[in-house]
Amino acid sequence: MTVTMRDVARRSGVSVATVSNVLHDTAPVADTTRKRVMDSVHALDYRQNEVARSLKRRATQTLGVVIPDALNPFHATIALEVERRAHRDGFAVFVAETENDPNTEIDQVRALVGRRVDGVIFPAVTAHSIIPGELLDRGVPVVTVSFEGSDARLGTIHVDEHSAMDAVVEHLVGLGHERVAFAHSGAHEEAVESRPEALAVALRMRGLEPVALDSGPTAVCCTNDVIALALIDRLEGEGLRVPDDVSIVGFDDIPMAGHRRIGLTTVCQDASFMGRLAAEMMLEAISTGAHPSRRVILPCELVVRSSTGPVRRGI
Repeated sequence: MTVTMRDVARRSGVSVATVSNVLHDTAPVADTTRKRVMDSVHALDYRQNEVARSLKRRATQTLGVVIPDALNPFHATIALEVERRAHRDGFAVFVAETENDPNTEIDQVRALVGRRVDGVIFPAVTAHSIIPGELLDRGVPVVTVSFEGSDARLGTIHVDEHSAMDAVVEHLVGLGHERVAFAHSGAHEEAVESRPEALAVALRMRGLEPVALDSGPTAVCCTNDVIALALIDRLEGEGLRVPDDVSIVGFDDIPMAGHRRIGLTTVCQDASFMGRLAAEMMLEAISTGAHPSRRVILPCELVVRSSTGPVRRGI
């Protein structure tokens, strides 16, 4: 049987209003009374399962966006589009950068909770982070973008990474590449942890295995476009040519990838659309007083440009 606030009030010998004041910190309550209420909360195992009430309050009309790297155009675009859409409904947006550090991530989310944001959007979290689940337990709606969470209360927007990597491998194998490596960013993000395995699966389906980055691959698939651009710069600094000596594939299709001097072959994720959709999903959840509880898988497209070509040499 569900324990209600009225049950807590009855056991504590106080009014429902007093219980509400204690739980939501909306009015001063004597320390002895506060302790009595909290003891009853724990004894009855009362969970503030009045999610609808806490979400409908919209006490601050603010959203939080937590990104790992503000210099990555993919993350920055998502944050910008969330801001643009949220402002149309009168919401302010706080953007917090974590630098891919789990402790910074915790601190930044705590700061957002302290500001009593009405919802939090994550374009990425550190690998195995429990923060989205903890926010959901507090009654704060959460939307994740570019990766899939396991909690049914989440709103998630992502692409089918296995389909994306299959398209990458199909393209590379068609060019004659059999030695394909993966270049990881080194940052352990939940958003990209599945990409190396997705690449490996696609290669194995064609009787191939991924090779190490330092073992002479003829093609390299990168975690994202930023890593791909850095790799191209490093290889050309070492006297190698892209794609004559090695083909490079990115992921995200940031604006710079399409410049003619770069011409990066990459998997397209529409960051602008994903940001707007994340904001729409969040605002709808807040207005209806419910967690988003919705999963959207977007189609992905391999955009072929000049950074990939027929196999020749390798690095």
